[in-house]
Amino acid sequence: MPIRIFLDDERATPAGWVRAWWPDEVITLLQTCEVAEVSLDHDLGDDQRGMFGVDALHRMEAGVPHG
Repeated sequence: MPIRIFLDDERATPAGWVRAWWPDEVITLLQTCEVAEVSLDHDLGDDQRGMFGVDALHRMEAGVPHG
């Protein structure tokens, strides 16, 4: 059954969604799971890590291999 991925560092995860805190977690889920839908938070709150929801989008556009 396909999963729905919710990338956000602050808001609560909606029922029925799999939580990801960082874009690299989204990429791993895309590579290992069947995914129906992805919700990406634009501004993840860790400036030191320097990652944004759009980072996962760029990887998806580049053709992330998936399982």
